[in-house]
Amino acid sequence: MRQPIVGTLVLIVGVADVALSAVLFVDQLTGIAKAGFIGAVMFGERAGPEAAALWFAVKGALLVIVGVLARGYERLGRSLPSGPGWLLAAVGLVGGLIAPVSGFWIYLVLGVLWIVESRAEQARQQV
Repeated sequence: MRQPIVGTLVLIVGVADVALSAVLFVDQLTGIAKAGFIGAVMFGERAGPEAAALWFAVKGALLVIVGVLARGYERLGRSLPSGPGWLLAAVGLVGGLIAPVSGFWIYLVLGVLWIVESRAEQARQQV
């Protein structure tokens, strides 16, 4: 039996996103902290750099949550449901098409790996 790795990969990407947000958005995150956090980011007609920093960090944290859940499934020997894989792939594809020079493509890869792993595990369980 193959060692499942999808959950671990998703977790690693999520942790990397959170870490990258601290590097890429240090000025914006510092500005949020200096403003006292509460009400520090306003969403008006167009979101500013602080909003981008916030969403980047939150997206990473949500990916960590998904990775932890997937790892839990994998460690229990259960097959991953394919739905989250399809959603990751869709976000990666749409985001990558809108912003071709971005990290969105990794979500497409993670989604495809998730779907392949899910289908392979379900096929093994039916045998």
